[in-house]
Amino acid sequence: MNRAALIFATLLVSSTGSASALASERHFGFGYESAVLNPGLAELTPWTTARVGRADYFSRFETRLGFQLGLLRNLQAALFWNVSTTAEDIQIPGAALKSRLSTTDFQSISGQLKYKLSDPTADAFGSALLLEGQAGPMLLGYEGRLIIDKQLGSLLLAFNLVASGVEQLDLQSHFTGSFGATAAAGYFLTPNLLMGLEARNENGSSAGLDRSLLYLGPTLAYASTRFWLTLAVQPQIVAFKGASAGHHLDLDQNEYVQARLLLGFPL
Repeated sequence: MNRAALIFATLLVSSTGSASALASERHFGFGYESAVLNPGLAELTPWTTARVGRADYFSRFETRLGFQLGLLRNLQAALFWNVSTTAEDIQIPGAALKSRLSTTDFQSISGQLKYKLSDPTADAFGSALLLEGQAGPMLLGYEGRLIIDKQLGSLLLAFNLVASGVEQLDLQSHFTGSFGATAAAGYFLTPNLLMGLEARNENGSSAGLDRSLLYLGPTLAYASTRFWLTLAVQPQIVAFKGASAGHHLDLDQNEYVQARLLLGFPL
Protein backbone atom coordinates (compact mmCIF):
# COMPACT_ATOMS: atom_id res chain seq x y z
CA MET A 1 0.00 0.00 0.00
CA ASN A 2 1.48 3.38 -1.04
CA ARG A 3 1.62 6.35 1.31
CA ALA A 4 -1.41 8.17 -0.15
CA ALA A 5 -3.60 5.08 0.15
CA LEU A 6 -2.44 4.52 3.72
CA ILE A 7 -3.34 8.10 4.70
CA PHE A 8 -6.77 7.77 3.05
CA ALA A 9 -7.50 4.50 4.87
CA THR A 10 -6.43 6.00 8.20
CA LEU A 11 -8.71 9.02 7.73
CA LEU A 12 -11.61 6.77 6.72
CA VAL A 13 -11.28 4.57 9.80
CA SER A 14 -10.88 7.64 12.03
CA SER A 15 -13.98 9.38 10.66
CA THR A 16 -16.06 6.21 10.92
CA GLY A 17 -15.04 5.73 14.56
CA SER A 18 -15.89 9.32 15.38
CA ALA A 19 -19.36 9.07 13.83
CA SER A 20 -20.15 5.90 15.77
CA ALA A 21 -18.90 7.27 19.07
CA LEU A 22 -20.99 10.39 18.78
CA ALA A 23 -24.04 8.87 17.12
CA SER A 24 -26.43 10.33 19.70
CA GLU A 25 -25.05 13.85 19.97
CA ARG A 26 -27.66 16.60 20.09
CA HIS A 27 -27.30 19.84 18.14
CA PHE A 28 -30.32 21.64 19.63
CA GLY A 29 -30.99 22.30 23.29
CA PHE A 30 -34.73 21.60 23.58
CA GLY A 31 -35.48 19.42 20.55
CA TYR A 32 -34.24 15.89 19.81
CA GLU A 33 -32.89 14.31 16.63
CA SER A 34 -33.47 10.78 15.39
CA ALA A 35 -29.93 9.43 15.93
CA VAL A 36 -29.40 6.68 18.53
CA LEU A 37 -26.36 4.91 19.95
CA ASN A 38 -25.21 1.71 18.26
CA PRO A 39 -25.81 -1.50 20.27
CA GLY A 40 -23.34 -1.83 23.14
CA LEU A 41 -22.18 1.81 23.08
CA ALA A 42 -22.75 3.92 26.20
CA GLU A 43 -22.65 7.61 27.04
CA LEU A 44 -22.69 9.80 30.14
CA THR A 45 -24.93 12.87 29.65
CA PRO A 46 -25.08 15.62 32.30
CA TRP A 47 -27.57 18.45 31.58
CA THR A 48 -28.26 21.78 33.24
CA THR A 49 -31.35 23.90 32.55
CA ALA A 50 -31.55 27.46 33.95
CA ARG A 51 -34.91 29.25 34.31
CA VAL A 52 -34.55 32.91 35.25
CA GLY A 53 -36.93 35.84 35.79
CA ARG A 54 -40.59 36.05 36.77
CA ALA A 55 -42.82 38.84 38.03
CA ASP A 56 -41.13 38.33 41.43
CA TYR A 57 -37.55 37.19 41.87
CA PHE A 58 -37.13 33.62 40.60
CA SER A 59 -34.24 31.41 39.50
CA ARG A 60 -34.20 27.67 39.11
CA PHE A 61 -31.43 25.28 38.03
CA GLU A 62 -32.48 21.79 36.98
CA THR A 63 -29.71 19.20 36.75
CA ARG A 64 -30.00 15.82 35.05
CA LEU A 65 -27.28 13.18 35.23
CA GLY A 66 -27.96 10.60 32.56
CA PHE A 67 -26.59 7.28 31.33
CA GLN A 68 -27.49 6.23 27.77
CA LEU A 69 -26.98 2.79 26.25
CA GLY A 70 -27.55 1.34 22.80
CA LEU A 71 -29.67 -1.77 23.42
CA LEU A 72 -30.53 -3.11 19.97
CA ARG A 73 -30.28 -1.87 16.41
CA ASN A 74 -32.16 1.47 16.33
CA LEU A 75 -33.14 1.22 20.03
CA GLN A 76 -31.56 3.32 22.78
CA ALA A 77 -32.35 3.43 26.52
CA ALA A 78 -31.47 6.08 29.10
CA LEU A 79 -31.72 6.58 32.85
CA PHE A 80 -31.68 10.07 34.43
CA TRP A 81 -31.28 11.35 38.00
CA ASN A 82 -33.07 14.73 38.35
CA VAL A 83 -32.27 17.40 40.97
CA SER A 84 -33.34 21.06 41.17
CA THR A 85 -32.24 24.17 43.08
CA THR A 86 -34.73 27.06 43.34
CA ALA A 87 -34.51 30.58 44.79
CA GLU A 88 -37.67 32.70 44.82
CA ASP A 89 -39.43 35.49 46.69
CA ILE A 90 -42.57 34.35 48.54
CA GLN A 91 -45.15 36.14 50.64
CA ILE A 92 -45.36 34.71 54.17
CA PRO A 93 -48.79 35.27 55.77
CA GLY A 94 -48.62 38.18 58.22
CA ALA A 95 -45.27 39.49 56.95
CA ALA A 96 -45.03 42.99 55.47
CA LEU A 97 -42.27 42.09 52.99
CA LYS A 98 -41.62 39.06 50.83
CA SER A 99 -38.94 36.59 51.88
CA ARG A 100 -36.45 34.84 49.61
CA LEU A 101 -36.54 31.06 49.94
CA SER A 102 -33.86 28.72 48.55
CA THR A 103 -34.35 24.96 48.27
CA THR A 104 -32.52 22.00 46.72
CA ASP A 105 -34.60 18.90 46.05
CA PHE A 106 -34.30 15.49 44.50
CA GLN A 107 -37.07 15.55 41.91
CA SER A 108 -37.27 12.15 40.26
CA ILE A 109 -35.66 9.29 38.39
CA SER A 110 -36.52 9.09 34.68
CA GLY A 111 -36.39 6.15 32.28
CA GLN A 112 -36.34 6.78 28.54
CA LEU A 113 -36.64 4.68 25.38
CA LYS A 114 -35.94 6.01 21.89
CA TYR A 115 -36.53 4.05 18.68
CA LYS A 116 -35.24 5.24 15.30
CA LEU A 117 -37.64 4.60 12.44
CA SER A 118 -35.65 6.11 9.55
CA ASP A 119 -32.30 7.80 8.92
CA PRO A 120 -31.95 11.54 8.04
CA THR A 121 -29.16 10.95 5.50
CA ALA A 122 -30.01 7.55 3.97
CA ASP A 123 -33.79 8.02 3.82
CA ALA A 124 -36.11 10.83 2.70
CA PHE A 125 -36.05 12.09 6.29
CA GLY A 126 -35.11 10.82 9.73
CA SER A 127 -37.74 9.88 12.28
CA ALA A 128 -37.92 8.44 15.78
CA LEU A 129 -40.28 7.86 18.69
CA LEU A 130 -39.31 8.74 22.26
CA LEU A 131 -41.09 7.79 25.48
CA GLU A 132 -40.00 8.87 28.97
CA GLY A 133 -41.50 8.15 32.38
CA GLN A 134 -40.47 9.71 35.67
CA ALA A 135 -41.23 9.01 39.32
CA GLY A 136 -40.24 10.94 42.44
CA PRO A 137 -41.32 11.55 46.03
CA MET A 138 -43.80 14.24 44.98
CA LEU A 139 -44.60 13.56 41.33
CA LEU A 140 -45.30 11.08 38.56
CA GLY A 141 -44.93 12.07 34.91
CA TYR A 142 -44.51 11.05 31.31
CA GLU A 143 -43.39 12.55 28.00
CA GLY A 144 -43.80 11.34 24.42
CA ARG A 145 -42.21 12.73 21.25
CA LEU A 146 -42.43 12.26 17.53
CA ILE A 147 -39.07 13.30 16.09
CA ILE A 148 -38.43 14.26 12.47
CA ASP A 149 -35.12 15.54 11.09
CA LYS A 150 -33.23 15.96 7.83
CA GLN A 151 -29.67 16.85 6.88
CA LEU A 152 -29.14 18.62 3.54
CA GLY A 153 -25.41 19.09 3.12
CA SER A 154 -24.37 21.53 5.86
CA LEU A 155 -27.97 22.34 6.81
CA LEU A 156 -29.65 20.39 9.64
CA LEU A 157 -33.41 20.62 10.24
CA ALA A 158 -35.33 19.12 13.18
CA PHE A 159 -38.96 19.10 14.28
CA ASN A 160 -40.57 17.53 17.39
CA LEU A 161 -44.18 17.04 18.44
CA VAL A 162 -44.38 16.75 22.24
CA ALA A 163 -47.02 15.66 24.76
CA SER A 164 -46.43 15.31 28.50
CA GLY A 165 -48.19 15.17 31.84
CA VAL A 166 -47.29 15.49 35.53
CA GLU A 167 -49.26 14.40 38.59
CA GLN A 168 -48.23 16.40 41.67
CA LEU A 169 -48.49 14.15 44.72
CA ASP A 170 -49.11 16.74 47.45
CA LEU A 171 -52.04 17.13 49.88
CA GLN A 172 -54.27 18.11 46.98
CA SER A 173 -52.90 16.07 44.10
CA HIS A 174 -53.52 17.54 40.67
CA PHE A 175 -52.64 16.69 37.10
CA THR A 176 -51.16 19.14 34.58
CA GLY A 177 -50.87 18.24 30.92
CA SER A 178 -48.91 20.00 28.21
CA PHE A 179 -48.34 19.69 24.48
CA GLY A 180 -46.37 21.60 21.89
CA ALA A 181 -43.64 21.48 19.28
CA THR A 182 -40.06 22.48 18.58
CA ALA A 183 -38.63 23.52 15.22
CA ALA A 184 -34.93 24.14 14.63
CA ALA A 185 -32.46 24.82 11.85
CA GLY A 186 -28.68 24.76 12.11
CA TYR A 187 -25.73 25.20 9.81
CA PHE A 188 -22.42 23.34 10.15
CA LEU A 189 -19.70 26.01 10.00
CA THR A 190 -17.21 23.12 10.23
CA PRO A 191 -17.86 19.37 10.55
CA ASN A 192 -17.59 19.82 14.34
CA LEU A 193 -19.29 23.19 14.90
CA LEU A 194 -22.94 24.11 14.31
CA MET A 195 -24.83 27.36 14.86
CA GLY A 196 -28.59 27.46 14.69
CA LEU A 197 -31.94 28.87 15.74
CA GLU A 198 -34.61 26.99 17.69
CA ALA A 199 -38.27 27.81 18.33
CA ARG A 200 -40.42 26.12 20.97
CA ASN A 201 -44.17 26.30 21.60
CA GLU A 202 -45.58 25.11 24.94
CA ASN A 203 -49.27 24.77 25.74
CA GLY A 204 -50.47 23.86 29.24
CA SER A 205 -53.81 22.63 30.47
CA SER A 206 -55.30 21.64 33.81
CA ALA A 207 -58.91 22.71 33.24
CA GLY A 208 -58.90 23.71 29.59
CA LEU A 209 -56.10 25.54 27.80
CA ASP A 210 -54.40 27.67 30.47
CA ARG A 211 -51.36 28.95 28.63
CA SER A 212 -49.69 29.03 25.22
CA LEU A 213 -46.13 30.32 24.94
CA LEU A 214 -43.47 30.85 22.31
CA TYR A 215 -39.73 30.68 23.04
CA LEU A 216 -37.10 31.49 20.40
CA GLY A 217 -33.32 31.68 20.59
CA PRO A 218 -29.88 30.64 19.30
CA THR A 219 -28.09 27.34 19.74
CA LEU A 220 -24.41 26.42 19.47
CA ALA A 221 -23.12 22.84 19.25
CA TYR A 222 -19.60 21.40 19.18
CA ALA A 223 -18.44 17.79 18.95
CA SER A 224 -15.07 16.04 19.16
CA THR A 225 -14.17 12.36 19.47
CA ARG A 226 -14.06 12.67 23.29
CA PHE A 227 -17.16 14.76 24.06
CA TRP A 228 -19.95 16.90 22.64
CA LEU A 229 -21.73 19.95 24.00
CA THR A 230 -24.76 22.04 23.09
CA LEU A 231 -25.77 25.42 24.49
CA ALA A 232 -29.20 26.94 23.83
CA VAL A 233 -30.64 30.22 25.13
CA GLN A 234 -34.35 30.90 24.65
CA PRO A 235 -36.09 34.11 25.74
CA GLN A 236 -39.88 33.98 26.03
CA ILE A 237 -41.19 35.91 23.02
CA VAL A 238 -44.94 36.02 23.60
CA ALA A 239 -47.73 34.39 25.61
CA PHE A 240 -50.62 33.78 23.22
CA LYS A 241 -52.69 32.79 26.26
CA GLY A 242 -52.01 33.16 29.98
CA ALA A 243 -50.07 36.45 29.89
CA SER A 244 -49.50 38.07 33.30
CA ALA A 245 -51.35 41.29 34.07
CA GLY A 246 -49.61 44.24 32.41
CA HIS A 247 -47.29 41.99 30.34
CA HIS A 248 -47.29 40.21 26.99
CA LEU A 249 -45.48 37.28 28.67
CA ASP A 250 -46.47 34.65 31.24
CA LEU A 251 -44.32 35.62 34.23
CA ASP A 252 -46.39 33.82 36.87
CA GLN A 253 -45.61 30.22 35.86
CA ASN A 254 -42.86 30.74 33.27
CA GLU A 255 -39.68 32.78 32.90
CA TYR A 256 -38.17 35.57 30.83
CA VAL A 257 -35.33 33.26 29.76
CA GLN A 258 -34.64 29.54 29.74
CA ALA A 259 -31.17 28.23 28.87
CA ARG A 260 -29.82 24.69 28.59
CA LEU A 261 -26.32 23.19 28.48
CA LEU A 262 -26.06 19.57 27.32
CA LEU A 263 -22.89 17.48 27.54
CA GLY A 264 -22.10 13.99 26.30
CA PHE A 265 -19.11 11.76 27.07
CA PRO A 266 -18.83 8.42 25.19
CA LEU A 267 -17.80 5.61 27.57
